Amino acid sequence: MPMAAAVGAAMGVVAVAFDRLVGEAGRLIFSLPGGRAFAGVDLVLLVLLPAGGGLLVGLISLLAGRLTPLSRGPGIPVVVEALARRDGDIPAEAGLFRAVTASLTIGSGGSAGVEGPIILIGSALSSALARLGRVSAEQRRTLVGCGAAAATAAIFNAPIAAVIFVLEVILRDFSTRTFAPIVVASVFGTVTAQAILGRNEAVFEVVTELNIERVFTGQELAHYAVLGVLAGLVGAGVSASVRAAERVGKRAAGPPWLKPALGGALLGLLGVVWMATLGPAAGGGTEAPPFFGNGYPVIERLLRPETYAQEGGGVVLLAALLGFKLLGTCLTLGSGGAGGVIAPSLMIGATLGALFASVCTALGAFPGESPATYAFAGMAGLIAAVAGCPLAAFLLVFEITGDYQLILPAMLVAILATGVAQLFVPDSIYVAMLRERGVRTGAYADYTLLRRLHARDVPLVPAVTVRPEAPAAELLALSRRYAVTDFVVVDASDGYVGLVTAEDFRALLLAADALPLVVVGELMRTGLPPVNPDHTLDLVMEQFSRHDVAGLPVVDGGGRIRGMLTRVMLIRSYQETLAARG
Repeated sequence: MPMAAAVGAAMGVVAVAFDRLVGEAGRLIFSLPGGRAFAGVDLVLLVLLPAGGGLLVGLISLLAGRLTPLSRGPGIPVVVEALARRDGDIPAEAGLFRAVTASLTIGSGGSAGVEGPIILIGSALSSALARLGRVSAEQRRTLVGCGAAAATAAIFNAPIAAVIFVLEVILRDFSTRTFAPIVVASVFGTVTAQAILGRNEAVFEVVTELNIERVFTGQELAHYAVLGVLAGLVGAGVSASVRAAERVGKRAAGPPWLKPALGGALLGLLGVVWMATLGPAAGGGTEAPPFFGNGYPVIERLLRPETYAQEGGGVVLLAALLGFKLLGTCLTLGSGGAGGVIAPSLMIGATLGALFASVCTALGAFPGESPATYAFAGMAGLIAAVAGCPLAAFLLVFEITGDYQLILPAMLVAILATGVAQLFVPDSIYVAMLRERGVRTGAYADYTLLRRLHARDVPLVPAVTVRPEAPAAELLALSRRYAVTDFVVVDASDGYVGLVTAEDFRALLLAADALPLVVVGELMRTGLPPVNPDHTLDLVMEQFSRHDVAGLPVVDGGGRIRGMLTRVMLIRSYQETLAARG
């Protein structure tokens, strides 16, 4: 518990500092002489600045990738993969490089969020503290979850949602021994961030005076149900689009370090189109297009009831904003920009909710409460649909607003959005990314453990060896002496040649009359590959299944036999490791 509290407090400081770093990077990069808004020749900067930021990100990622592969890739899947394959052992450099690349990406206008990077930063910091404290692998896993929860709680001022998000998405473990320290870290992270900021609010300011003091009617819930279906459809589209963009980016020709610059340039051109067609006024008074960056300023405006009174909804503007934000996010993340998908999903969800409310108003079917409530519910729906975490999604809305009345529509929208999204995209965006990396989750999560265990971790059975020129009758004598039915065939240098399996041996017993005429070399199987001590157990298990054998020989680097790895011993070691993990 003391380490969980220390991690939480540290992450409260780091989360606020990182958010400030991103903000200062954006102000520095987009500051123009005299504070002018983009106009005329300044539109060129809309292309050059994101492209320049992308170039720096690409070069830094090239260096970081050589030092630590975990510094590349989306933050949350990287953390989950490290938990699955390395027991949460994340190099501190991965967090440091991610802080720099994410600040440059988002600060230069990249459409991405700080949540994924800050979770990776927090996890890397927690892992470093675990190494200093020399804790067990299981305790390190829990501390990594503590760092992720504390970072999320500090960013959103939502400790409950942060705990549930980490347990629901990252650890997938609701046991008491995991739950308690993560709660402690989340509380300390939130309190520390509040102390630094001097206010009891999220890192992005939200005005929540919606004055909902009545019971929702059936008509209103029907509207929210429709919004839930729409959120599920849009969420599935976001997940599929971002994943498709990442696949296209990986297959695209050209050096990987140059791709973020190309993505930044395309994002800049998209910004030029926005400014040329919708004008600076559509940016809400900001110098950059509203779909640049993490989108928090736009979210803040959409969550203010007075926004709709002043602007009257703006159906066309909101629809354009939703499309531009999705396309900008695909360009940023697909080209290799550093950032997360949560903030873009929040903005798209808020925009979808506001758009739905505006359409209802135009049709004269709006129930009567502030359109901002639909923006809140839309946020819950998109996060639930994209990340596959409905419980954390509606709890996040409740904690951001502090309004219990809003949790009812948020629950309905989040659950419906999750169900609808799964009809089209069965896996959440994180599960899909992990599956592409070979990491199993859900019902297959325990199978991933086999990828972290190696053949050298399993006790070996002594191998009974025989020469290929030996008479088959010698197998009978060896079987009586050692009580075995599998025999490793070796050459004069004790190098592996083949294997006589139990099935081959039984067939030999049925043809006892032929024993004097047969030598071992005629019985052995030569197509059975030996196992290297560094092979992971999932590969060994596949060999067992493919060749239908009970054991395989293990050879060292020189090809000499070290012993037999049996299916029974593999399963026993696997079960013992599972039991030790609880």
